[in-house]
Amino acid sequence: MNTNKKSHQQNVDNIEKLTKQVATFVPAYNSSEPRLSIANQLQLKLSGDEVLDGVMVAESDCDHAVAARTTAFEGFDGLVTRVANGIRISEVSDQTISQTESIVRDLRNKRAEEIIPPAETADGKEDEEQAKHNKIRNGSFSTRVENFNRLLKLLLTIAAAYRPNEEDLNIESLKNRYEALKNANSVCISKDADADAARRQRQIVLYAPKTGLVPVGTDVKLYVKSAYGATSPEYKSVRGLTFTKLK
Repeated sequence: MNTNKKSHQQNVDNIEKLTKQVATFVPAYNSSEPRLSIANQLQLKLSGDEVLDGVMVAESDCDHAVAARTTAFEGFDGLVTRVANGIRISEVSDQTISQTESIVRDLRNKRAEEIIPPAETADGKEDEEQAKHNKIRNGSFSTRVENFNRLLKLLLTIAAAYRPNEEDLNIESLKNRYEALKNANSVCISKDADADAARRQRQIVLYAPKTGLVPVGTDVKLYVKSAYGATSPEYKSVRGLTFTKLK
C-alpha cells in the first residue's frame, strides 16, 4: 500500500475514533456548525468507507483489463512480421511492399505502454496512484490497433495474391485478431475511466474544502480545543488523531 493509500485509510479510521470520543462528551459537545455534528461525522465515515471500496474495486478491474490486453497482444509483433513476409513473397507490386513496410515501421515504433506524465494534486505534487495507473493509458495501444487495421485493409486489396496456407495468417483469422485487440483495448479505456471517476469521488468525500472528511475532522478537533481548552482532558483525548491532506 503506497503512502497516499495509507493516508486515505488512516483519515477514515481516525474520523471513526474521533466521533466515538466526542460522543462521550455529549451533551457538552454542542457545536453550532451542522457539519461538525456527530451525525455528520458518522455519515462521513460511511461515505469514506464507500469511496475507498469503490477505488479498490475500480482499480482492480482496471488491472485485470490491462492484464487481459497484454495477453491479447502476446505474439503480436511476430505475427505482423510473418504477415509482412507473406506479402513480400506474394505476386504484388513494389508499391504494395513499400506500403506494407511503412505500416510495419509504424507498428514497431510505438511503445506498448505509453506513460503519461503523472497527475498533480492541488498542492502541485504527484499523485502516486494516478502515476501508477496512467501507465495503462491507451495512446500507443490504440495506435497499434489502428495501424493493424491499416494492414488488414491493405491485405483486402491484394486478397487474390495473398493466399497463405497458415490458418493464423489468413485474412479472416487476422480480422478476428483485430477485433480481439480492439475489444481488449476498449475495455481498458472504459475501466481506466471508471478508476479515474472513483478517485475523483474519493477526493470530494475526503478532501473537499469545509465539507470533506479531513476538513471536518480537523475542525472538530479545533472546536474541542476551543470549547474545552487546550489543556483539557477532552482535547487531550483527541489531540493525537491526525487528518492528513492529500500530498
